[in-house]
This record gives sequence, structure tokens and C-alpha cells, in this order.
Amino acid sequence: MIRRRLYIEERVSRLAVWSLRTAIFALPVTLIGLVLYATEALDFRSALYTVIAGIAVAALALLLAMAGFVVIWNEGLRGLGRILGAAALALMLITPMAAVAAFSVGLPVLYDITTDTEDPPAFVTLAMARSRSANPLAYPGDVVAEEQREAYPQIKQIEFDDPPDDIYAALMKLVIRHKWLVIDAVPPRGGVRDGRIEAVARSLPFGLRDDIVIRIRPIADGARVDMRSVSRNSDRDFGSNARRIDTLLSELSEMQGRRRR
Repeated sequence: MIRRRLYIEERVSRLAVWSLRTAIFALPVTLIGLVLYATEALDFRSALYTVIAGIAVAALALLLAMAGFVVIWNEGLRGLGRILGAAALALMLITPMAAVAAFSVGLPVLYDITTDTEDPPAFVTLAMARSRSANPLAYPGDVVAEEQREAYPQIKQIEFDDPPDDIYAALMKLVIRHKWLVIDAVPPRGGVRDGRIEAVARSLPFGLRDDIVIRIRPIADGARVDMRSVSRNSDRDFGSNARRIDTLLSELSEMQGRRRR
């Protein structure tokens, strides 16, 4: 009986065993990086390195699983279930990162998008609340403005015939609908000053924090709306800032019953 047990253990592929163990180890490493960033226990770069380490371990597990499958196929060893489990777990961790990498191909390396590149809406409250390690809020300049125009030509300011206070109220409804965290809100007060809404949003794929400022500027026959969205930590936004601006201004135009111009 003892010899038979030893014989069965020897017939289980070691690669199968270690591939599963490696894949299981990769799971908490990856999740720890994501959870610590989501709870603000780690800054973005430290969390990103942790996630990358987890993905690297998952890739190693996948290679071990592939090698183990070859050995099992050739030598008839046991452990196919472990191989399949390790491969499934490793792919579950690797696939989202691979999809993000593929999606980012062709997108510009930008983290600051605004409808007004000559006079960008200014952050006031968020400028004092952000950490020193965050991306600077000073607009990067003409080179970035040109890259934005080429990549996102639809990102433009929008004008309405409605009073500034009405536009401000409509924007507040949309911001609340999107569940953005409002940090500061300054109404235009009948057009005697610029209205301003500052908020924080989370963006895909990693739940990155983006800082938002919306400016409602009174003009002769209504109000002009400008919006700026800045990724707080990452040096690229994967297009999320432009999508957010385009979506909000389109919703505002629909709400006010007019087309964007």
C-alpha cells in the first residue's frame, strides 16, 4: 500500500503542481495592488508595480502549465486538472492587462484634456487638496494642445442661449447622475461671475482618479461651458478624459434641447 501511494505521487507531473501553486500565488499579489490603490494605501506607481509583479507571476504559471501539458501528453503523467486550473487562473489575470495594452495602442500619451487649450478652466479647491506626487495641474502647453486636437477633434467648448444659472443647475444634475464626487461648486449668480464645478471621478481600467473642473462663463446671449479632465497619477488616460468630456457635453446639449456647436 505504501509503495503504491509513492508510485501515484511520482506519477503526478511536478510541473502541473507548481503551475497551479504559482497561479494561486499570482492572484493575491495582483489583487493586493488593486485593493491598496483603491483604498489609497498605495500611490499609483507603487500599486502598478505590484500588479505588474502579479501579472508576471501569472505569466510564469501559464508557461509552467504549457510545459506541464507537453510532459503529461508525452509521458502519460497525472495532473491535467491542475494544468487546466492554472491556465484558467493565469489567463484570468493576464487577459485584462493584455486588453488594456492593445486598446492603448494608437492613443496619445496624454493625461490632461480640456475644451479650451488657450485658457483652460482652472482648479481651485482640488489644487490645494491633491498630493505632491500627483500630476501637475499647470496646463502642459501648445505641444499637448496640438496632440489633443489631432486625437480628439470633437473636444470643443459649447455655447447655450440659456442663462448661466440654468446651465449650472443642469450640469450639477448630470454630475450627480454620473456619481462623481463633488469637491466644490460655485454658482454663476446671475452671470456676475464664472460658475465652477470641481469633482473627482473614477475611470477604467484601473479605477484611476481623474480630477474634473467645469466652467460656466456668462456671455452676451447666454453661457459658454468649458470642461477639463486630468488624470491624477497616471501619465496616460487611455482616452477616458476625452470620453468623459464628450459624453457630458453631449448629455448637456440633449438636456437643453439643442445640438452641440
